[in-house]
Amino acid sequence: MAAPVFGTIAVIGIGLIGSSIARAAKERGAAKTIQLFDANADVRLAAKSLALGSVKDTAEAAARGADCVFLCVPMGRIGEAATAVAPQMAPGDILTDVGSVKAE
Repeated sequence: MAAPVFGTIAVIGIGLIGSSIARAAKERGAAKTIQLFDANADVRLAAKSLALGSVKDTAEAAARGADCVFLCVPMGRIGEAATAVAPQMAPGDILTDVGSVKAE
């Protein structure tokens, strides 16, 4: 396996898409550390049982120290999520989203 591309990635929103990103990153060794957050406590608990990464209690805590942050939240919440994690990021870090719009 190749060396990890990232030291730490964060996935904010660990539903179907976010958990798939975390699982793929873990399986492929894309990062040394994977940090996760979801606003729903039940989802956080499920993610802990799946051992997809280190589950945090806030988006800010998940993004802290991450080289790459994936926002996997509903489109109407992306701005709020970006505002929450941006102060935790350093110049050169990557912030991306997986938002999808199927209708206006």
